[in-house]
Amino acid sequence: MADTVGEALRAAVTRLAASGRPASDAEELLSRLLGVDRGELQRMSNAPLAREQSDRFEAHLVRREAGEPVQYITGRAAFRHLDLAVDRRVLVPRPETELLVDAVLEHLEANADPRRAPRVLDLGTGSGCIALALAHEHPGVQLTATDASEEALELARENAAACGLTQRISFAGGRWFDAVAPDDRFDVIVSNPPYIALEERAGLPGDVRDWEPAAALFAVDGGLADIRDILEDAPRHLLAGGLLVLELAEQRAMQVAEWLDGAHDWNAVEVRADLTGRPRMLLARREHGPAIAPAQWGEEG
Repeated sequence: MADTVGEALRAAVTRLAASGRPASDAEELLSRLLGVDRGELQRMSNAPLAREQSDRFEAHLVRREAGEPVQYITGRAAFRHLDLAVDRRVLVPRPETELLVDAVLEHLEANADPRRAPRVLDLGTGSGCIALALAHEHPGVQLTATDASEEALELARENAAACGLTQRISFAGGRWFDAVAPDDRFDVIVSNPPYIALEERAGLPGDVRDWEPAAALFAVDGGLADIRDILEDAPRHLLAGGLLVLELAEQRAMQVAEWLDGAHDWNAVEVRADLTGRPRMLLARREHGPAIAPAQWGEEG
């Protein structure tokens, strides 16, 4: 048993490296266990590690060696300025998804109307990370967050309560737009939908493939079915000039953008890159006039 924090951390880094895990995994596990940030963890190198803490750290390392994501082990995930509860009911929030929040905030700032509060719909909210970040960073926005999974909604509500944002967000159960009224309209619709093709499953990292909820990862029709469903109904639920923001798979992002190129319901179609320069986010503005919708992408696919 390691006697100090530094000894425990060094041993854990070496041990996890043998299974291909980065040093940051050991740092995150130990800092969360001790209730300190990583900077403080380094300054605690000579501090004694209690037997109970050592035993818990050992149990966490065993789980990580088995492939369980760090966030599920600790039960926490950082997302922008928030620290959220996560477990196997929901996807682990990722830095790439933070960029969707940036895009929504940018649009809301550029199109602010002092006469009314903007309305945002977060489809497939999962842990609630997108909706909660928007509520936290834009005090005036009215949010509706939906999910087909009641278990995910339960966790999202818990996160909203823990963040003191329960009064700012309405939660609704249902598949995509089934969760809202047919005549409900929003300034922004944002979603991180399932976009991985079933045949791509084997190529995913094990800590994603074997642990995160499949319903939130995979879509039929080559990973495009849920995206098609959202695009079909989104025009009917966006105000004229409203924005749609979707996270996509890099290998299909341009294909999805091409569906909307020249479509009657959309303009200002844009694909943005993620933090590594890969095309991962679709932005499209709702055209003025009545929604013409669906199936504007023809027969591809």
